[in-house]
Amino acid sequence: MKRLFLYLAVFFSPAVVPYMHGQSAGRPVVYVMPNALANPESNSGAVVVDSARNDKEPQVAMIYQELQHRKECQGFSENMIKEKADYFLLLQHGGGRGNRWAVSNRAGEVIASGQSLVLGNSVKDACLAMKKNWGSGSRGQ
Repeated sequence: MKRLFLYLAVFFSPAVVPYMHGQSAGRPVVYVMPNALANPESNSGAVVVDSARNDKEPQVAMIYQELQHRKECQGFSENMIKEKADYFLLLQHGGGRGNRWAVSNRAGEVIASGQSLVLGNSVKDACLAMKKNWGSGSRGQ
């Protein structure tokens, strides 16, 4: 009986409960898009436009790292499962011309876009746009 109580106490502790069933305790969930689909409705070989430039790898892992470490991005939950996301971040590296980014809500509406020379600044700007949208009561919709 003590084991059952201990198991339930640990399983339903505040540290575990927010992450059950894909919830993030009211925090907006961000998914970093590895690429943009030219025709997302098509089920038959949609044309994929890489977020990389000049055959370089997309910087998805670096973007997630920036999301986790930038103070402007605190309060967001990063997720690699797009079905759980409230916001979608597309960031394209433009070579020596900087980075272009766009953020859309769950409905696919672009809520903000921009450009900066530094990847971290692009992520910061995207986070500020998502915070503004989330704070306006839109809640990713």
